[in-house]
Amino acid sequence: MSMVGNLSNEQALIAYKNAVRARTLDIKIINAQRQGIIGFHVPAQGQEMIQIAIGMMAEKEDLIFSYYRDLALYLQRGVPVGDIFDQMLGNSSDLQKGRQMPDHFSFSEYNFSTVQSPVGSHIPLTVGAAYAMRYNKKKGIVIVTFGDGATSTSDFHAALNFASVYNLGVLFICENNGFAISMPVSKQTKADIYKKGSAYGIPGKRVDGNDLIASLAGLQEAFDYVRSGKGPYLVEAVTYRIGPHSTSDDPKKYRVDEITDGSDKDPIRRLENLMLKMGVVDSNFIQTTKIEAKQEVDKALDERMNIPPTEPSSIFDDVYEKPTWIQEEERRDLDASD
Repeated sequence: MSMVGNLSNEQALIAYKNAVRARTLDIKIINAQRQGIIGFHVPAQGQEMIQIAIGMMAEKEDLIFSYYRDLALYLQRGVPVGDIFDQMLGNSSDLQKGRQMPDHFSFSEYNFSTVQSPVGSHIPLTVGAAYAMRYNKKKGIVIVTFGDGATSTSDFHAALNFASVYNLGVLFICENNGFAISMPVSKQTKADIYKKGSAYGIPGKRVDGNDLIASLAGLQEAFDYVRSGKGPYLVEAVTYRIGPHSTSDDPKKYRVDEITDGSDKDPIRRLENLMLKMGVVDSNFIQTTKIEAKQEVDKALDERMNIPPTEPSSIFDDVYEKPTWIQEEERRDLDASD
């Protein structure tokens, strides 16, 4: 069987297509935000490969606590592009009924927990989830992703300590993109991130998060370790954030991009070059993949923009099992104002 690194040709092609879809989706969302269609976005360009690798290695029953920059991970896990746009737009098809700001996804069908805003606040929850999975004798492990800035929060350290003491099946994955908003890693922490687990008896490893083959090879040991019941593991995936922290950020104020979209250092371009060199794809395939990704993303946004917004009365849903008299009164007032 022909292989790309440790991947079959088919696996490599699927991974590449999802990375291109994620990049295309990311750019589309940014453009939509600039046009006033979407209110806010946290771009994920440059971090696709480590996310694709996580998605490839995670099993169906694994529970994933992602952070707000994991578009490629969602797509690799099977989340439809349309569902992502529903959340970004907050329309009536949004699973969260428009109650969350953009990028705060919750795809329970695909075993994703709800994304949270405060840096690192979701990390301790993974420990409780892993404990519950063990208590209820459920299969799978818990995977949590976060940025380098989160490793300087108290939540990160509390979670690692608890997970270690109780020997829980949590795989901690730091997507170290070099900056916590505008703060470079060198100024926010002096310790190597992958070594931070050693204080709690947790093994760690650093991997090249910009290379799909290296990411998969590096993650293999970590996944095997956690799945075997040996306890938690910490992975530092060194990647790169192409562009701003968010659509409210201007990275030109504090850095010059070392990696740009489509350059030879671009993680997607690196995978393209590898597959071209091995004869797995040709230039026509690459061009066709990008055209198809754009068509899919453009069509999805057009369709989702035609879905009406959430009904104002939905604000009363999911609050109490039985509506209180105050809610009933407020609902009558809302209906009367229409």
